[in-house]
Amino acid sequence: MSLEVSICDSCEEVLAPPRLKCPECRKEMRIEEVDGAGVIITHTTVHIVPEGFQAPIMVGLVKLDAGGQVLARSDIELETGMRVDVEGLEDGTHRILKMDRVSGS
Repeated sequence: MSLEVSICDSCEEVLAPPRLKCPECRKEMRIEEVDGAGVIITHTTVHIVPEGFQAPIMVGLVKLDAGGQVLARSDIELETGMRVDVEGLEDGTHRILKMDRVSGS
C-alpha cells in the first residue's frame, strides 16, 4: 500500500499526514508517496470515543520503513513488533490493513 508523507530536504524529517512546513526547521516540505510498510511501536484500544464513533477503536503507532511515524486505526488486534501496511484515507486519517509477525520477534 502507499501513503502520502512530507519530506524535508533540509533536515530530512518525514511526516504523515503531509504538512507544508517542517516543524523542526520551518522550511517547505515536499509531498511524496511512499510504501506504507512498517512496524507497530505501541498500541492501545480506545473504549470511550467521541460522538459519531463506535467503540472500541484500536489504534497503533507505526514506524514506517520509509521513515517517520504515523498513528493509524485498525480493525485487527495489534501487537507491538508486528509488521503492518498502512493506507492513507481520503479524510486524512490512516488505516492498518494487514499484518505479519516480524521474523525473530
